[in-house]
Amino acid sequence: IREDSRAADWHVTVVVDGDSGVTLDDLATLSTDLDDLAEQWGGPDRAVTFEVTSRGVGAPLEAPRHWRRARGRQVDVSYVDGVTGPARGRIGDLDEEKGTVRLVRRSGRGMRVDSVPLDDVARAVIRVEFRPAPEDELALLSEPADPGRGVREGEDS
Repeated sequence: IREDSRAADWHVTVVVDGDSGVTLDDLATLSTDLDDLAEQWGGPDRAVTFEVTSRGVGAPLEAPRHWRRARGRQVDVSYVDGVTGPARGRIGDLDEEKGTVRLVRRSGRGMRVDSVPLDDVARAVIRVEFRPAPEDELALLSEPADPGRGVREGEDS
């Protein structure tokens, strides 16, 4: 819950997140369930705006569940100081035990697969795409890299 108590009007936002994502029906149900509570806020001197929402597509990937849900989507990545790695890639499998995510990207005429430690990522945000992901990229999200297919396995970055 985010609250801005400095404003003349009180704006309360409940941001919903979960392993399986959030549907509009989930948001509507939660909003209805919290409506009675919201009616008690504010008062005659202070209007209250109550909002129930999801994290949104522009929210950074911060938890393993965010990476899992974003599998197959393209991501822009920046790294902690002193660490380099692919700045953009398609999200593949997440290995929670190792704390790494597989990123597939084009490199020259071929493809490259990198295993990126999540601890090295300072910020990662989904790129909105307006066309379907290329099949050759999607095919590498889980498979081990096969050098015979023009794919280079990246080093941990």
